[in-house]
Amino acid sequence: MFLGRKEELSELENLYRMKKSSLIVLYGRRRIGKSSLIHEFCKNKHSHTFEGLEGEKTPAQIKHFCESLKEQLSDPMLHDTKFSTWHAVFAYITLKVSENKKIILFFDEFQWLAAGQSKLVSLIKYFWDNEWKKKNVMLILCGSIASFMINKVIKSKALYGRINFEIHLKGLKSFEAFEMLRKKRSIDETMRYLLTLGSVPKYLEEIDLSKSFEQNIERLCFNSKGIMVREFDRIFYNQFKEAKNYLAIIKYIKDKIRSKKEISENVKIKSGGGLKLYLDNLEIAGFVKSYIPFKYQKNSKLKKYRLSDNYLSFYFEYIEPNLESIVDYEIKGIYQARIKSSMNIWLGFSFERFCLTNANIISRIMGFESQVTGISPYFERKNERFQIDLIYTRSDKVITICEIKFQVNEISTKVIPEVERKCKLIKIPKGFTIEKALISRFGPDNSLRDADYFHHYVSVNDIFDEKYYT
Repeated sequence: MFLGRKEELSELENLYRMKKSSLIVLYGRRRIGKSSLIHEFCKNKHSHTFEGLEGEKTPAQIKHFCESLKEQLSDPMLHDTKFSTWHAVFAYITLKVSENKKIILFFDEFQWLAAGQSKLVSLIKYFWDNEWKKKNVMLILCGSIASFMINKVIKSKALYGRINFEIHLKGLKSFEAFEMLRKKRSIDETMRYLLTLGSVPKYLEEIDLSKSFEQNIERLCFNSKGIMVREFDRIFYNQFKEAKNYLAIIKYIKDKIRSKKEISENVKIKSGGGLKLYLDNLEIAGFVKSYIPFKYQKNSKLKKYRLSDNYLSFYFEYIEPNLESIVDYEIKGIYQARIKSSMNIWLGFSFERFCLTNANIISRIMGFESQVTGISPYFERKNERFQIDLIYTRSDKVITICEIKFQVNEISTKVIPEVERKCKLIKIPKGFTIEKALISRFGPDNSLRDADYFHHYVSVNDIFDEKYYT
């Protein structure tokens, strides 16, 4: 079932309707729905799809590409012709392209087609400039290794100024995830899936709508045949060549926000260009997010990093420590026996991570999205215990301090002293006003609302309201 992606489909349709060629680059992590998006877009259109083979060298890529050509084109010539170079393949494709009819060429898993090198990008530049650009071609280059797609394709000198549209495809919006579950599970249960598995369409497709959250997590994550048990290996080792160093960084920041200096000292990688490259690639891949401390500039050396992927966090916290029991001994009931008792606390931390990732939507709900100039957790070097979950700096001289709670009940007035203490400790610029916001699972109870303490309230129901996404 395909749903969502309305903005991306609309932009692609606009480009398709134009009577000229266009070059699109699409990237995003595995399972995020890149191929599904393009297949949906290509329905009832003249298109050809070619997919790269993971780990294969150029000759094997060309051979597979040509097999796809034979399947999609009824040309007897292809049965008697063997292409040995990409130049010959593209020259043949050029002969089949008509100036009078729009054609979509979709190169999926492009980083594998290119065998991890930039030579194919340069050749595409040649054919684009000299042939395809003049022939009403819509060329879509799609890849799951973000660092390659950004550094070797988008930022390449060969394609500079030629790309018409870039799509960094991310997870589904909250309300789309609810629709994907066909509204058969509650909003609260859907949120728990997002906090545990993330908003990756493929993962949500695996949910059995006749079973509860606990039953599904047991089946998907703590069963030897569960899809999420080995998913870490598929998405992580596919993304990085030097996986050992990336894994060391991820494991060090999985529980706590860390500075580059702290990471360097722990994983024994110099904090210069080497570590920066690792951190940049992790951030490009969507596994890690960096934050600038409140009141500091973007190039601040105080920048800190934290794990941003909910599934990876759940994997390291619960799946990896139990892998032997899950895979080797096939022990049943691990979730109930070992996980459930601590799950609510872990969901609280995951909800904080979710709110930081969705901070723009939350500011829209509170009505000041256009005034936001900075988004970050608040932390201090001298006092690591003092932290504010989320803080907005605004152009209208307001600092909005957010308290984030994922409790099973409505929030009572007991939260007020805790927030008051934080407000007194934070140092704000002169002339600024502090506003206080509560972001929670079920909102405030009557006593807290009557206390008129917070300026803003955001509940999970608000985050799932479609009107804030249009």
